[in-house]
Amino acid sequence: MGPVSTTAHGRCSWARQGCAGLGLCALLPALAWAADAPTLEGIYIGTDQRAKHDPVDGQAVRSEASGTFDLMLTLPTPDGGCTEIEVRGGSTPRLMGVGSVLPEVNTSLGETLNDRGNGRVVAWQAFFEQKLGRDSLAVGLIDPATRLDENEIANNEFTQFLAVSLVNNPTIDLPSPSLGAVYASDLGHGWGLTTLVANASGIEPSYRQVFRVGEGGNGTFTAVQLRWAGPRLEANLGAWGNTRHHDSDGDGIDDERLKDASARGLYANLSGALGHGRWNLRLGQADARVQPLARFLGFAYSLPIGRSLLGLGVARAFASHHIPGPSADLIQAEAYLRVPLGAGLTVSPDLQYVRHSGLNPAEDGTWVVGMRAGWSF
Repeated sequence: MGPVSTTAHGRCSWARQGCAGLGLCALLPALAWAADAPTLEGIYIGTDQRAKHDPVDGQAVRSEASGTFDLMLTLPTPDGGCTEIEVRGGSTPRLMGVGSVLPEVNTSLGETLNDRGNGRVVAWQAFFEQKLGRDSLAVGLIDPATRLDENEIANNEFTQFLAVSLVNNPTIDLPSPSLGAVYASDLGHGWGLTTLVANASGIEPSYRQVFRVGEGGNGTFTAVQLRWAGPRLEANLGAWGNTRHHDSDGDGIDDERLKDASARGLYANLSGALGHGRWNLRLGQADARVQPLARFLGFAYSLPIGRSLLGLGVARAFASHHIPGPSADLIQAEAYLRVPLGAGLTVSPDLQYVRHSGLNPAEDGTWVVGMRAGWSF
């Protein structure tokens, strides 16, 4: 679940910049001692998608209109910190709709569903972040996707790509927002180090599992990311591990043989300039014994055209052959054109191709045509 922001990581103004989640953020008691005025940002998108897809179990795949919003209130404190709470909401996926049959084509749809599959409004993040010299520490309910595997080209389903494989690296077993802590170190000369430790189960589909640390097969998600920003290249190199019980055969039951085996992996995220635009390359490697995806390769390019932005991307997630049952590599490609209309309004025609949705070898290639309208403030 990719971050969603028009500006930064939903972070204090002094923190690192990027393209992660907008959030509604602040604890009301902090209003009395905030050093600077609070800032409120928000974004709403409405998406309509239609697919050329064969009927499923005799039922036609229906077009789907959906809506998602995200809000952030940031309150700085006198000693260089800030408190934040992110609020996000979304609609319920349509029965036999494009997003239900091909969930990989719209990252924003289904991010906030409850355990009955209905859309809801949720507190997505709620944390306090404190500046410590050149470093920072954040503690609370945190979305790991806003802190890891980030870049400015393919990381934002609200304003950039909609396809799941072009928002975050799917080989990383990222939990949804969960209780945790993040320490970001500025090592100087363009180098930095991020360390994240969180509960392996987040708020999806229920808040109850957020507080069940070590219970019911739950575990810990840990990641370390080395970052470097140079004049021509930006790079994130990371390693992660997830100790929750893993269902290796897809039957909904944790594999007893592997229940104590931690999922783990490595990833790289590289970005740079190319012509008048910018490119991004993502690579991923995961434990194929436990994860359904063994490797990942994705490439994206963004090109300004006047005031508009053209995005082109292609990705392949390689299925693990250690997991029982038939499977095939997930292939996705997407092109969008984001056109600003003024007053925070944008429209983005979108064209996608997806093959082997759900790693199902019977899912042939499908074209999806969409239109996304957004408003941000």
